[in-house]
Amino acid sequence: AARKRGLDPLLIIAVISIESRFNPFSQSPVGAQGLMQIIPRYHQDKALKVKSDSPFLDPIANVQMGTHILQEFIRQQGGLMEGLQYYNGALSDEEQTYANKVLAEKQRLERAQRKIAESGKKTTV
Repeated sequence: AARKRGLDPLLIIAVISIESRFNPFSQSPVGAQGLMQIIPRYHQDKALKVKSDSPFLDPIANVQMGTHILQEFIRQQGGLMEGLQYYNGALSDEEQTYANKVLAEKQRLERAQRKIAESGKKTTV
């Protein structure tokens, strides 16, 4: 989904980590649902475009919709930080707490990915 939308897959995984802690059935008090915590009343148009009976709780459909939404917000808001803040509904947060949290998680994932790649390069004699 990320590659299809021109986004870094680790960014989407970081958003999922922060939003739902990888719980596909997560539901927030304000009605956000699924891995990427999409609020159905705002995104019914995207739900109609995926093939699922319950698209907001279907992991594949949720990630496809959430990635589409994030891509739109980044474009609309003029940048990654602003798009992330808008995704979280936190445009007025001047410290960009949510965006910084997502990017810190993405960096953690990148370090883990590098560590795995490096351990795969080592050979034993």
